[in-house]
Amino acid sequence: MRLKSILTKPIISLIIVWLLILLGVCLRSFKADIYPVDNNDDGLYYAWAGLTSWNNPLNPSAHSIFDAKNPNLIWRSQYRDYIPLEIFGMKIVEPWMDHPPLGTLIISLPAKILGYKGFVPIPQLIVRFPAIIASIFTLWLTYVLGKMLFGEKTAKLSLLFLATIPYFVIAHRQAFLENFLTPLFLGCLVYLIKFLKTNGKKDLIMLIILSFLAGWFKIVGFAVPFMIMAWLWHKKKVRAGFYLLGTGIASVASYLAYGLIVDKQAFLMTITNQGVRGAFVNSFFDALTHLEFYGEFKDGWYVLGFILSFMLMMKYKKEKFRFFSWFFTSWLIILFLASGRMSNSSWYRYPLIPFMSIGIGYYANQLLKKNNIFLVIIFWLLGLTGFDLLNINIASSILRPITIGFFTIYGLNFIWQNKIFKNLAFWTTRIFILGLVLLNIYVNLRYSTVHCMKERCLAPVKIIVDDK
Repeated sequence: MRLKSILTKPIISLIIVWLLILLGVCLRSFKADIYPVDNNDDGLYYAWAGLTSWNNPLNPSAHSIFDAKNPNLIWRSQYRDYIPLEIFGMKIVEPWMDHPPLGTLIISLPAKILGYKGFVPIPQLIVRFPAIIASIFTLWLTYVLGKMLFGEKTAKLSLLFLATIPYFVIAHRQAFLENFLTPLFLGCLVYLIKFLKTNGKKDLIMLIILSFLAGWFKIVGFAVPFMIMAWLWHKKKVRAGFYLLGTGIASVASYLAYGLIVDKQAFLMTITNQGVRGAFVNSFFDALTHLEFYGEFKDGWYVLGFILSFMLMMKYKKEKFRFFSWFFTSWLIILFLASGRMSNSSWYRYPLIPFMSIGIGYYANQLLKKNNIFLVIIFWLLGLTGFDLLNINIASSILRPITIGFFTIYGLNFIWQNKIFKNLAFWTTRIFILGLVLLNIYVNLRYSTVHCMKERCLAPVKIIVDDK
């Protein structure tokens, strides 16, 4: 019986993990082609760039935002630009050098397999399918990283929230390059931890390969080997740090060589234009307060993720917290430098999502352990915004007494700490967390329908012709 128990427990744990991953993938797949959808969805343009790259790696073509005074512009079209909702602009350039090519090759792969060629409409679900597959790796690696740093319970809670929080779910539907860079970055961190524990050559080789590829998905990814290099030197792994320094230099140099070989003039012009976004003192403030998917999306969990991640950073005296803080801070700096004045490109923030999930998971675990009144209030204030997303208005006459009653339970437990109040707070916490998760799942299933009832959604109009 003892041997059976030992063998069964890890299997059950693994089953739970993959059920949570399956839940996350199902929510990400549900109506993935309906919301969010925009006429100028970058995913389609990445698919075009990838398709042309598969045909000729040295001559990719696609829509570019860098069309002003661009000698490589070969076609320009604006459709109904006097109706904001129906603006559809395409500026085709050849060669297309807006981003590194590796991510576009992956995004376009299902379309290529299915026979799509050139600049043709591609169904959103086909365009977004690789991003949904990439989310499986993000979900799994977030769990692995959370387990390595903070233990099994925190890892599972982190996975649960990553799988169900509406902002995280919707973000992972989009075929943006950051959604492919993120699991690659997480893989780097997992192999970094393994290397620091074992000093194994295989782990170092995998770390070098993954960090080399990061920049080939998006330019900000070139920072990854240098982040890791700094941490290795912090851990007195000087030689390994120099390997990562060389990896970073080689990765940047190879990309520069690629660009110069394809078209020197177009490449240098694009690289120069990439810097016009600028950095401003309010860049992060706008990133924190402007939640959107082609329109406002008020999800308090997004803000909660930042708050709890910052709280983890304050625990920097322990090694595992310093590790989390170093790489979270590194991406915050990238976000600050690259977001621009209005920070309206939400996909720049997607690599932070696993860290935010781990922050939420860690403090949810602490809440379940301690039933702390000061911790539960943060989840109460920011975890109920799903009702607003669904346009469910709870009357003040109902919300106020529920809030007072909820905190009375924790207040009594804080004041007297007797067995009755401890048990009451214990079960209230578990019911509350479960309720929040179920609310988030319901939001994911209902939001697109609710949204399209009040907004004009970009979907084909069915025309029925009466033959009589």
